Amino acid sequence: MFEGILQPTHLIIILVIVLIVFGPGKLPEIGGSLGRGINEFKRSISPDADAGEKAAQPPAKTAPAVSVCPTCQTENQAGNQFCGKCGTRLS
Repeated sequence: MFEGILQPTHLIIILVIVLIVFGPGKLPEIGGSLGRGINEFKRSISPDADAGEKAAQPPAKTAPAVSVCPTCQTENQAGNQFCGKCGTRLS
């Protein structure tokens, strides 16, 4: 029933009809939208795509943790045992 449905002449006729309906100015936009849609569909069905995108993004920078000296109120890095300014033991 559907033998030879996509013959070259049929494809040419379909392309001419699309060109008449949308015009030559809209065809690049339609092609771009179609390509983005296909890429999004491929990414959604591929389980590895999400992991690849996350690995490509640089890790978020976090502010280093600080501790405040109880004596002089100076901020010190959280891993320090003693205050860098007055030498007081940090708890």
